[in-house]
Amino acid sequence: MKNFSPDIYKDPTLVARLKQRIAELAQEFKEPVKIMHICGTHEHEMGRYGLRDLLPDNVEVLAGPGCPVCVCDTEYIDQAIQLALSPEVILTSFGDMLAVPGSIPLKGERKGDVRMSLLDAKARGGDVRAVYSVFDAAKLAQANPKKQVVFFSAGFETTVVAVAALLKRGAPDNFFIIEANYFTPPATHLLPELEGFDVNGFLLPGHASAITGIRIYEHLPDYGIACASAGFDPVDVLAGIASVLRQLVENKPGLENTYGRVIQYDGNRKALAELDEVFARSSKRWRGIADIPESGFQLKGKYRRYSTEERFAEVLADPPERSVNEHPKGCRCAEITLGLARPDDCPVFDKLCTPDNPYGPCMVSHEGTCRAWYIYGMGKERIHVEV
Repeated sequence: MKNFSPDIYKDPTLVARLKQRIAELAQEFKEPVKIMHICGTHEHEMGRYGLRDLLPDNVEVLAGPGCPVCVCDTEYIDQAIQLALSPEVILTSFGDMLAVPGSIPLKGERKGDVRMSLLDAKARGGDVRAVYSVFDAAKLAQANPKKQVVFFSAGFETTVVAVAALLKRGAPDNFFIIEANYFTPPATHLLPELEGFDVNGFLLPGHASAITGIRIYEHLPDYGIACASAGFDPVDVLAGIASVLRQLVENKPGLENTYGRVIQYDGNRKALAELDEVFARSSKRWRGIADIPESGFQLKGKYRRYSTEERFAEVLADPPERSVNEHPKGCRCAEITLGLARPDDCPVFDKLCTPDNPYGPCMVSHEGTCRAWYIYGMGKERIHVEV
């Protein structure tokens, strides 16, 4: 497009118009309206740009289960720690997963119910390395043929599709993955059934929907929930909110794509085909929430040889002592992930739990709700922004 600039999605004039449009729509509601996003980057960008300050008092945006680091089950974290402490293994992971506490107690070093992380395993002699992608991990395996290189594959659709692409094209014989990949849409079947869940609309994921599309969310309007996909710049987010509000005003909840420059209604068909070739859907435990059918990815067929469950079965058959509780005592990450509590409702937030010393998983990743609230001062007294 001639003279197009991506800065248009941060344009103050457009932001002011959308703010006004949202205010006009909000006047039509007698009761507060709750909208939930299910993408951690949305929470981060809302805090970064102070977008909640632009919303009327009767429009609330909640954070849902959109952070893969936060929902990754402790079983996978503990497996990663166990493998990292094996002399033959180089354990690789995205940087934010390194600080996530699992369920193995870490006694006597800090106050509270503190659990081990991969950083703790590294401090104890484990060969733990941060990588930017699964391809970096595969290169590390090529460079270290006498070692077993394990990639902790924790993430949603945008992560697992890269893993599928690598394995389909061939990976080193000494390369393996921990299958901690989650599939977002099935979780949205669970949410409306939860006691106390009273959300009126969803902002659908931006990144994950680029892979899946939004057709897969067509069940949500059946619950009376209005939905819109949304990008991450201020204009994108506010346009998504305005779309949800308009649908509710018109009493026509549906699916609208306000991020059409990235998302197609039926998704990326080539990426989906590669996913289906390499992975099968499986039940997956979402940390502190539930086992959700069809909400995970498991290697299938000839690709099972890359699974740590196959290669390290004997090592993993003897797990270390683990806590029976999925979250440390006092941590409310599960409720925060479901939009049933705010970070400042948690008794350890900004006390025991800070980005430098994360007590719960929601404080670790930049997509974690607690970290975003801590960094951007959400929930504290703020100066209201006029645009």
